Amino acid sequence: MKQNDHSGFFRGMNSRGFSWRRAAMWAFCALFCIGAASCRRAVEKARDKIRVERIERVAMHGTSGCDVVLRLRNDTGYKLSLESASIDLFYGSSRVVTLLLQEPVEVPRRCVQSVATRWKWRIADPLALYALFRRVQRDDVSDIAVSYAATGRGGPAPFAVARERVPLHEILEAFGLEAQEVKDYFKLR
Repeated sequence: MKQNDHSGFFRGMNSRGFSWRRAAMWAFCALFCIGAASCRRAVEKARDKIRVERIERVAMHGTSGCDVVLRLRNDTGYKLSLESASIDLFYGSSRVVTLLLQEPVEVPRRCVQSVATRWKWRIADPLALYALFRRVQRDDVSDIAVSYAATGRGGPAPFAVARERVPLHEILEAFGLEAQEVKDYFKLR
């Protein structure tokens, strides 16, 4: 009994050697690449719509930590959540202090809101911390660097950001701050 020409179709290969499975796999890969590229563009657009506008208040808790109230802008259509964050301050080559976010923070979609955050200090080198404070008191932020890492969610997509040893003057410029304002926030007179 002779088989018909369509019997190969059900096995994944027709009589001319064309594989529907292979074609479907390549189509899926092409769609995945297009989708990944459009997600990357969406992330880049969202980055411009999320901003820390200013630091409103800093309340110190001795040597154990501080509360920081931030004015945040979220112009995206997604609720943002910051699940973990850490900030390291460096003076020269030595790590001076590490700040760790104690509680997750959420920001509703399409809003500008003040958000209270609680941070815990871990002082690695008390003598270098003293030297760092003396530098800031003299309005000298050279040799001071900041490393940070954060994880969270922006709607359905998780995110993780990190930068190593960014000079403090770049951080201050990004927030539109001067060394005098930092001294005022942390009462370094």
